[in-house]
Amino acid sequence: MIVDESLLIQAPPERVWRALTDALDRAEWWGYIDLDVTVGGKVEERWSDDSGHPMLTEGVVTEVEEGRMFRFTWSDAEQPVATTVEITLTPAGAGTVVTVLETGWEHVPGGAALAADHRAGWRVHLTNLRRYLQ
Repeated sequence: MIVDESLLIQAPPERVWRALTDALDRAEWWGYIDLDVTVGGKVEERWSDDSGHPMLTEGVVTEVEEGRMFRFTWSDAEQPVATTVEITLTPAGAGTVVTVLETGWEHVPGGAALAADHRAGWRVHLTNLRRYLQ
């Protein structure tokens, strides 16, 4: 079980990187995440489940290749095992392919269903990023 989503965005990699990593930029398209893109930086996404209960997904940034890739682990409070998310930027002509790879679902109880939920969520985030930049 792997979440693997990619989207071509008609913006240069430097601009996409800034939209992902700068808090003010990111607030315009993903306002409910706190993400410090430095090794050891925190990740906190505050959201509501289908019944409206507030949820918190927390993690830590584990690797950064400036302008190209960052990786973090995260999990919900009731999720006993974290997954790993890698976001990679690849130049493509005048644009950038943004790829999100989330792994580790085989170790999470109910991982297949949660992976499907995350896949849908990443599609929304990538679409919002593209709308913001284009």
